Amino acid sequence: MSNTFLNSDSVLQRTVAGATAMREHTASVAPKLRAVLFLIDGSATLGDLLDRAGSLAKLLEQQVEELVRLGLAEVIQPAGNGHGRDLRIGEATTPYAKNKDKPQDLHPLVAAKMQLLLRLEGLPSSDIDSLGAELLEAKTLRDLAIVARTVTNKLALSVGVERSQAFWEDAKTIIMAWRELSLRDEA
Repeated sequence: MSNTFLNSDSVLQRTVAGATAMREHTASVAPKLRAVLFLIDGSATLGDLLDRAGSLAKLLEQQVEELVRLGLAEVIQPAGNGHGRDLRIGEATTPYAKNKDKPQDLHPLVAAKMQLLLRLEGLPSSDIDSLGAELLEAKTLRDLAIVARTVTNKLALSVGVERSQAFWEDAKTIIMAWRELSLRDEA
C-alpha cells in the first residue's frame, strides 16, 4: 500500500462528514467515491474490499485513499489489534489474528515493540518515525510502558485524544500480555 497508515489489515469506517456526504448526495463528492463509501462499513478490512474488487483493486485502493485524504473515511484500527477482545497469547507475537505463524524464539520485548510499531504505523501522523524510534529505545517491558505513555501524549497532538487513547489501550494490553507470558516462562 502506498499510504503508511493504510494497509491491507486496516479496518475502515465512514467519518461523520463521509456519512453526511453519502446521505445528502452532495456535489462535492464524486458519484464513484460515494459508491465506495457504501462499501466502507466499519468491519471490513481494506484487504477484504480489495479482494472483492478483483481486477479493479488498484482503482479501489486509490479511491479509498482519496476518501481518507478528504476526511470522508478513516482507519479505525488495524485488524486483530486486540480492541474489543482479549489479546490471546497465541496472537501476541503476531500483529494480526490472520497470521498464524508464531515465532517461537521471539523475545517478549521485541515482539511487544513490533506490535506497538504496527499500531503506530496505522495512525495518520507525520511523527510516526520519531515516535517509533522512541519505542525502539526501550530496554525492558517496563521501559516500553513508560515510553508508550509518552508516545501516547505526543500522539494526542497529531491524531487527537481519541486515537491516542486507543493506542494507549492497545499498548497496555500488548505489554501486559507479554509480561504475563515472560513471567510464565520464567516460572
